[in-house]
Amino acid sequence: MKEEDMNKADFFTSIFLFLFGLIIFIMSLKMPTFREVGADPYSAPGIVPGILGVIIACMGAILFFRSVIRKGYKIHISFQSIMLFLKNNSIKRFLIALFLSLFYVIFLGKIDYFILTGIYIFSFILAFESKSKKNIILALLLAVAIAASISFVFRYLFLVTLP
Repeated sequence: MKEEDMNKADFFTSIFLFLFGLIIFIMSLKMPTFREVGADPYSAPGIVPGILGVIIACMGAILFFRSVIRKGYKIHISFQSIMLFLKNNSIKRFLIALFLSLFYVIFLGKIDYFILTGIYIFSFILAFESKSKKNIILALLLAVAIAASISFVFRYLFLVTLP
């Protein structure tokens, strides 16, 4: 990748990282603190995500200022460049993964966790593997096994109520 293109990529990546880190930090503040049961404040589940959110946001801000200094904000967008961008196989795969993940997040809590996780894993495998009969059966078995394992570990070992 050319230096000029890298600075433009850094510009967009920095905005995403800053917002992502900020959202993580805000969401970590909304997590329970367990003060009502007299637990140590440092054992709250939002501590580590909050710290990581701040670090990601700071790194995004640093990358943003670096890309602005290198004039990464100078972007020339045309219909042809957008179509070329969308035809890229990596971008198609990213958009599929993004759509599946958004579907998962939207329906989390509205559909039973085990079923939703199984559907997510199954569809994710099918989206990126060949659709032979063997792969479909393997994807189904993996989805059921992984969803069951995650549900079991969180419900019975970590004692976390899943949505």
